[in-house]
Amino acid sequence: MTLIPNVASLDWFAFGPRIVGAVFLWTAVIKAITPHTFFRHLANLGWVPNSLLATAVTAAAGLEAGWGVALLLGAAPSVVLPVTLILLCVLSAASWWGVHSGRVSDCGCYGGFIRPSIGQSVGLNFLFACLVVGALDRARDTQFTSLQQVAVLGATLSAVALAAWTQRFNARHGRPLLDTTRLKVGRRWRHSWAGSATRGVNGEVLVSYLGQACPHCQQWVRVLNAVDQSPVLPTVVGVVATSTERLETFVNQRGIRFQMASVSQTLMGHLAEAVPTTVLVDAGRIQRVWVGPMPSDFFERFRQAFFPEAAETSRKERAAPSSVS
Repeated sequence: MTLIPNVASLDWFAFGPRIVGAVFLWTAVIKAITPHTFFRHLANLGWVPNSLLATAVTAAAGLEAGWGVALLLGAAPSVVLPVTLILLCVLSAASWWGVHSGRVSDCGCYGGFIRPSIGQSVGLNFLFACLVVGALDRARDTQFTSLQQVAVLGATLSAVALAAWTQRFNARHGRPLLDTTRLKVGRRWRHSWAGSATRGVNGEVLVSYLGQACPHCQQWVRVLNAVDQSPVLPTVVGVVATSTERLETFVNQRGIRFQMASVSQTLMGHLAEAVPTTVLVDAGRIQRVWVGPMPSDFFERFRQAFFPEAAETSRKERAAPSSVS
């Protein structure tokens, strides 16, 4: 009697759906422990009302967890496998549209831990589909045992509970439980994050990540043009995910007067979860990071640079004691 199985006798096609199930379960756990990332992804897509975004994130984590366990256990393959193929096709189409419409920078599947380009994401989904198709013609069983039902329900409820808890944690503490972004205050700045455009800049530099189809970025560019012209404000460097050939067209269309650099879509996804994202760098370290309009303290610097009299008046008004009637 041998303990080593006959390799030729193994049903290798049965492993395909289990691999896909493990990926589904992994992405569900990621969504549950970093719900803020998928929350922003859905918000940028604009498909879900803002009031339902948190619920949608929780539901997505639960559904993916339950579906992943169903694939891992081989539950009702004649139903689960065809539906999995449909899901992979729908997710690929949605990801492709989201990226090419400029609403998002990646598929949003992996919660920031990995950020494949849209080509890589669709390629992975195609691979997963092939793994499922390999087992599809052998799937005849519709049985969904009690043990499988308990396992699927348990995984779903566990993911839902974890996603709900982490979202409450985020709201209570004002920060995510697990932050996957590379742009963190105090972290050493890497010139490669701006296409090496910051390498020769001395002093403060404001690096702003922009989107080609972002309407807010077009307004923000006007502010950045002004900031870059002031001798008392940081030098501005803009970054966009596009090819070097298309960068000049982007600059001309937006009327950009500050230095621009291009990076890959993959790197952009690792750095900016939304656009415009702006980073203030000084002495080689990240001092501030914000998304959207400038924060109040930097706005005061902006106003002091261009409207010093108004800034001084505002400062005196804040410093003056309020009269008590």
